[in-house]
Amino acid sequence: MFSKLITIAAILSVVTAVPYRLVQRQQPDYPDNGTLVNAPVATNLTRPNPDYNQTTLAAIKGAYTASERLAYIASLGDPNDYFKFDLTPNGSHSNAANGLGGQGYLAHVGNYPVLMGTGLSVAIGYLNPCGLDSIHVHNRATEMVTLVSGVSLKTGFVLEDGYDLPVMVEIGLYQGTIRPMGSLHWEFNDHCEPAVFVASLSNEDPGVSRTAQNFFINPQEIVEANLAYPSWLDSVNTTDYRAQLPAAFAQGAKACYQRCGLTYNPNQAGGISK
Repeated sequence: MFSKLITIAAILSVVTAVPYRLVQRQQPDYPDNGTLVNAPVATNLTRPNPDYNQTTLAAIKGAYTASERLAYIASLGDPNDYFKFDLTPNGSHSNAANGLGGQGYLAHVGNYPVLMGTGLSVAIGYLNPCGLDSIHVHNRATEMVTLVSGVSLKTGFVLEDGYDLPVMVEIGLYQGTIRPMGSLHWEFNDHCEPAVFVASLSNEDPGVSRTAQNFFINPQEIVEANLAYPSWLDSVNTTDYRAQLPAAFAQGAKACYQRCGLTYNPNQAGGISK
């Protein structure tokens, strides 16, 4: 018992060595192309999430037990800052997706270190009318997507070589669907009103790889060979082409925009994908 108290005291001593200014709250700063159609309204419970620097994260990671880790986090300040996470534009930077089709927010071990050792993370996606969460992969996590606002989402995934048939479903309100780890998958709001979905992930550091953007980052001769040297690439610099790809979340099908009387922007480059 005495040795445990010494360990906790040692951890807490690190706290006093880390100025509080190093864990300041976030100041949201979004580009114009990330504006949501249905931005959530701030309430009296809304609190900006704190930022964590590498020193603080290292101290949290260095705790030997969950009790010591939570004791350290509790010592940082108000539990309403460090033991809950705000998944709205009022509390968090758009760290999962930010584009003309909406915004996404992810609570993971790097910005919500209470998750350390839990094997889970959670994201929320705000899709504008006709918005598309473009094709991507989660490197280290299986994902379950649940629609919590809106009419429905069209979704799909492709698993792997050997079973490369697309699995496509449409989920309604309060319905969910699965994305196996490593599968190529997407979500599309084919309606004229916004939609919101929650994604539960089986790893505190799930990772994400946007398929088109990371394909076109490869050397041009490799890209062209993979595509069997299509004629449309003859006069295209693939590095320049990649720069023109939309960031997630992107604007979706043009037919949806026509049906909803919305303007489709053919130039969606310049957003943020992280």
